[in-house]
Amino acid sequence: MTQPPKSLVSSVLARVGESVRFESNGDYHQISCRAMSTPVRIVFRTKSPLIVENYQQAAIRWISLFEARYSRFLAESIVGQINAGAGGAWIELDEEADGLFALCSEMHTLTRGVFDPAALPLLRLWDWKADPPRVPDESAIRGALEICGWEKIHRRPGGICLPRAGMGIDLGGIGKEFAVDSLFYMARERGIKDMLIDIGQDLRVSGHPPGKDAWYIGLEEPDQPGQCWTAVRLIDHAVATSGDYFRSFTHDGRRYGHIIDPRSGMPVGNQCQAVSVIAPSCVLAGILSTAAFILGATDGLEFIQQHENVHACITTDNARHQTRRFSAHVPT
Repeated sequence: MTQPPKSLVSSVLARVGESVRFESNGDYHQISCRAMSTPVRIVFRTKSPLIVENYQQAAIRWISLFEARYSRFLAESIVGQINAGAGGAWIELDEEADGLFALCSEMHTLTRGVFDPAALPLLRLWDWKADPPRVPDESAIRGALEICGWEKIHRRPGGICLPRAGMGIDLGGIGKEFAVDSLFYMARERGIKDMLIDIGQDLRVSGHPPGKDAWYIGLEEPDQPGQCWTAVRLIDHAVATSGDYFRSFTHDGRRYGHIIDPRSGMPVGNQCQAVSVIAPSCVLAGILSTAAFILGATDGLEFIQQHENVHACITTDNARHQTRRFSAHVPT
């Protein structure tokens, strides 16, 4: 089975471990660190010192190992090895990796291809870190589209193959959300009922914090990062927000955001600023928020309303569009 080398795992564990901060106030505990290039915050309640120590160690080890296994920026990760082998042989997978890629297939189908974890050639083409920024020409975009598409990936039980050179997988659209749900279930297995798991502002909660009846989560104003336009009241839900207001560039008077429409190969330009989705799991919330952002306000809202127990607000340049039950989560 393809695995990251022990040296990589040790390196990531050490780096994440150096960033860990732990705080306790009675039976209220918080773990914070930096992993997968983003802030991680875990808040939970328990009276058991043994559970506190066990969960802290297990959570930090799990998220470090997850990064070492699935980051496309680490050449020796499983994803790095799959991408390096594009156009070559099959890669054998263990049960966890096979399950994660099966989930990618499920979400790709659910969104009718709008979620595409095999769109890495397009992400390589659009470089938001370039100085000065550049816009790829149409022929380059067409060439990248030819080797994008999860449906072009070959899969079998316990194996995956990228049949053409240049193809690549990026789990940026599902990785953080999968990690949130996994850490949530790890806490549940240890009897923790009141918790908040937050990775890069994609989060899932259960129960409530001390002295409150629920978790109150602020939703950021796209035009004023750092300011919240409202809060949502959650007890046993996840919430994820997709937006391109943090990462973009302007070229020849046109703004280009970092969220790519895998159908056209172009950055989304439909007046959407942010989409916040409340759902039973963080994976579902994250996938639907990104899909709705790409689809646009009208089609995105219609798409989300097809899913039971899912609520959303789509912020555009001039309006906020809400599903019928979204306001039920907004405190009066």
